[in-house]
Amino acid sequence: MTNIKTILFLIFCPFVLKGQNIISNGSFLETYQANFGITKAADWESPTTGSPDFMHPNSRKEFGVPFNFSGFQNAKKEQGYFGLLIYTFHTPNDSKRLREYIQNKFIKPLVKDSNYCLQLHISLADSCRYASKNKLGVYFSKNQINSLDKFFLPYIPQIMVSPDTFITEKQKWVKYNFEYQAQGGEEYITIGNFKDSTEIDTLLVGGGDKKNLNWQGTYYYIDDVYLGHCDSVPLDTPNAISENSLLSKLNGYPNPINEQFTLENNSKQPLTFQLYNLQGSKIQVAVQQSNNKFSFSMGHLPKGVYLLQIIGAGERATMKIIKD
Repeated sequence: MTNIKTILFLIFCPFVLKGQNIISNGSFLETYQANFGITKAADWESPTTGSPDFMHPNSRKEFGVPFNFSGFQNAKKEQGYFGLLIYTFHTPNDSKRLREYIQNKFIKPLVKDSNYCLQLHISLADSCRYASKNKLGVYFSKNQINSLDKFFLPYIPQIMVSPDTFITEKQKWVKYNFEYQAQGGEEYITIGNFKDSTEIDTLLVGGGDKKNLNWQGTYYYIDDVYLGHCDSVPLDTPNAISENSLLSKLNGYPNPINEQFTLENNSKQPLTFQLYNLQGSKIQVAVQQSNNKFSFSMGHLPKGVYLLQIIGAGERATMKIIKD
């Protein structure tokens, strides 16, 4: 019987490995509690003395999900995601602009000349006024990267996440897919901004939170990172399918707003609403309904980002509203 089991394992093992994510804990499901009530993602480290932020519901409030110090965002798949400082204008010395990176050791080394597919999801934090392009990179290496400072790492990433288009999306997760041919023996992946400050390209998107350090910079959330065989790339199965379904039936405008926000309900179901600020406090606003349109009077509110929670029959959605 033992021999039969061994033979069956050898026959089916290639198919099991074929669909395997080579990145350990790529969805950030495995966590542990660190000091000061902070939750950490297992198998992920910082290659520098910078401090990438892991957001999780069980962490301290400023590193929570969906509310955290840099904005509001639900996790793409499981419960947690990383926040990385890509660039900041706060530091006057160009050579000393802060960077944050995350690094992971593969479950097994990459095989020479084999093609691998990389998938990851990105969202710009609400607190930011600036988006970037051609900055967020992915670097594969045979050896672990270590640096004793918190500035940019002078390596050339094999993959640039968005070389030609600014990543401006704050409402949803944006999925990126890439293909990589291994040189052979790579064991580490490092994600962050490898560009020198002289090569920085930013776009003013407005909004943001003046009280947040990321207001004068670019800070991205990163979730659900996969590397493996290209015929096993995960399908787009978000954690909140019902939320995406309801959101697709709603139309909100204008955004940004000055006085009034209008929401068209094409879902043919009754809706209730609750407005929050980025600190998670409930905000009272007057709402008027005319047929399938709801008008929210928001002229009295301070500038900033607000979160409109929309609840239907077994469905819910969250829409971000920017008041300029």
